[in-house]
Amino acid sequence: TMLVKLVEIYKDPGERVRLDEVFIAKEAVTSIRSESGGIINEAIALGVSEHAGFSRVTLNEGGIARTITVIGSPSEVKTKLGIKRVLRG
Repeated sequence: TMLVKLVEIYKDPGERVRLDEVFIAKEAVTSIRSESGGIINEAIALGVSEHAGFSRVTLNEGGIARTITVIGSPSEVKTKLGIKRVLRG
């Protein structure tokens, strides 16, 4: 399984927003959608370009769903992960 590096935006309660590298297996991704809102505004205040695009990525890790916010639009994240097609169900 190949891991792909993304930049996660996260915030611990009571702390400032932080950026960190996160490595994700595309097989773990269950959804990617556009993200906006408070944490994004804080990231922009830190110097992240407001034109960067932001995504909420839902991961399934051993049956437990976890959501992270990353830099990049949904289509950019999908391309980076090497997900070729989207299954319509």
